[in-house]
Amino acid sequence: MPRPRGHGSSLLRGLALAALVVSGACADAPRSPTALPAAEFLFAAGDSTYWVRSSGEGMRVRSAPILLTEVDGRLIEVFLSSDGAEYPDASFATVRLWSRALTSRDSTLLFSDSTVLHELAVWRSAHPRELEIDPADEDAPDDPRTVVQDEIEILDVHGPFLTFEHLLNADIEGGRPHQHRGRRYVVDVRTGHLATLDDLLGAADAGRVIAQARASLAQLTDSIRQAGRAGDDRAKAAVETLDSFRFDSTSFGVTDLARDPAIVFMVPGQAPDGEALALYLPPLSVTAPTWWQSVRTTLPEWAADSSRVSWDRDAYEVVATPSADGEALALVLRSRKLTSSKREWPVATVAAPAYQLIALESPPLDSAGRAALARAFDVSTALDGMVQRASRRVRPSRGSAAPTLRLVHRLLSSNSR
Repeated sequence: MPRPRGHGSSLLRGLALAALVVSGACADAPRSPTALPAAEFLFAAGDSTYWVRSSGEGMRVRSAPILLTEVDGRLIEVFLSSDGAEYPDASFATVRLWSRALTSRDSTLLFSDSTVLHELAVWRSAHPRELEIDPADEDAPDDPRTVVQDEIEILDVHGPFLTFEHLLNADIEGGRPHQHRGRRYVVDVRTGHLATLDDLLGAADAGRVIAQARASLAQLTDSIRQAGRAGDDRAKAAVETLDSFRFDSTSFGVTDLARDPAIVFMVPGQAPDGEALALYLPPLSVTAPTWWQSVRTTLPEWAADSSRVSWDRDAYEVVATPSADGEALALVLRSRKLTSSKREWPVATVAAPAYQLIALESPPLDSAGRAALARAFDVSTALDGMVQRASRRVRPSRGSAAPTLRLVHRLLSSNSR
């Protein structure tokens, strides 16, 4: 489907390949055959995943705009598909979230919202003579009077659980009042089940986290009101909308703090004109559940001074050093068995931030698994127009001044994402 007009979803844009230090997006880098450690891993950073293979024959690196996670020894890809239609004075666009085990031909629908296609059917019934157009046509109007579109924005993936936000905007000429709403979800990539806190943490921990979140929201709104009374202009604007925020214990996501799990709640609200707003509460640390054990080893471990991030394996270590501006990471492979000074090999320079490293050498990929992974990289690089690759929202690098609270509002643009 053509890209909808006037709708800037980062997940529906083409994802550019990051530049590699080695020559090309798929390249062999010869190294000393006696020293280079045997390693194979997937490294996710920026909006791409890097497939690195190292052996006595050299090093090979591929990159592609693909989102993968590992669950129970299986590699699972997450991707998006789009649907809808464009008319001279109406725009309809919807997106669905899918997963697929690389060794399977079957895909699992993780999330979809029927609102857009329902409104499209109603509109077509009311306008039977209207013909679809190509939104890329230079004569197409930029501001259609009917716009019904939704977005899915992926925030992160931790083993079997994917965190995302769904945003819906519906402005229908002559129809019911505007709809602008959003909320956060966690979905099991294996089944499409929308997970609850009980599913992730157990009932006892879930109840404790919900109580902490409610207290955090109360403290936050009190602080905003006090700032408004003290004369802060931005806080005054925010106070006008505070009563619209309603805590929803099911609108949450999973994040990680120093490789430990945490829960972040999104509290939905509305501006006086119906615009969707959101309060993001500070992350709440939780006791690591059993399923987190396999996730922890994939997460980056930062040095105390934030000068580097690393992943340790039995035979090797992967180290990434941020650039001075924090926008890039210099990735190197280090042998844990050699003591000489020549035990470090450059891999690639990639866009920050670093997300995860999935080791593939233990247990090793079999021939079917490697062929499936190669096919997935080929398809993702080709970027078929009907199937969009999925990427995480790029979050701030370690060491940047990322706020723990964000209020999304057109009047508070300096705090918006």
